[in-house]
Amino acid sequence: MKANYFSIVVIFSLFFIYGCYATKLFIRNNCPHKIWPATQSGAGQGAAIPTGFRLASRGTKKFDLPNSWSGRIWARHLCSFSDQNFTCLSGDCKSGSIECNGAGATPPATLVQFTIANSSNEKDYYSVSIVDGFNLPVSVTPINRPDCGIADCLVNLKDVHCGDQVDLEVRDQNETVIGCKSGCLAFNRDELCCTGEYSSPQTCKPSIYSLTLKKLCDKAITYPYDDETLFTCSGGANYKITFCPWGQELPVLKK
Repeated sequence: MKANYFSIVVIFSLFFIYGCYATKLFIRNNCPHKIWPATQSGAGQGAAIPTGFRLASRGTKKFDLPNSWSGRIWARHLCSFSDQNFTCLSGDCKSGSIECNGAGATPPATLVQFTIANSSNEKDYYSVSIVDGFNLPVSVTPINRPDCGIADCLVNLKDVHCGDQVDLEVRDQNETVIGCKSGCLAFNRDELCCTGEYSSPQTCKPSIYSLTLKKLCDKAITYPYDDETLFTCSGGANYKITFCPWGQELPVLKK
């Protein structure tokens, strides 16, 4: 009887340590229009949360992320159904449906990236990446953790027009700027993409284009080795992702 009781206690303890630990993630849409957030889990991982869903203006959804989850989250907008085919002008994953089913974003798209710790004794890593450009403003805020930084990109596309770099602009059929490319996406050169002979931290340097994006979003990753804006927080933190954090799609950028 004592042995059985001891086994139950051990199993319960292991379940509490390894099975109950989960990161709570809140995804908030502060934009004045609906969006379709999408997620892509890291290689070899199953879909921990829905890979695509609709989120109304001012709406919030809550998810539990398991230990050791890594992946990306972004927002699609300007979306429509045509002949049962779901497409978006911005951030589309080209799955033809609301669920992305493992497919990634078509750049430019503002990406939120997470690597969740395996336990509360380890660190989470999170960032906003605009390495391939950006579409909607977003922030990542650790909840009730003032010791952990906020990653964000709060740029006003209407105001800054991709930092006056016309070659980076993505426009819709009405000639409205709906996204900004990175230099790599716009020109596909090794020195801009950190590929070929530029694929190491020693040879991959910020370009005029990544520096332009850094001026617009100084708390976002703008090129592959831009590690200064990779944020960490001790495991056990919960997070809130907010699209259009200022309550409008295109907040005024301070001069």
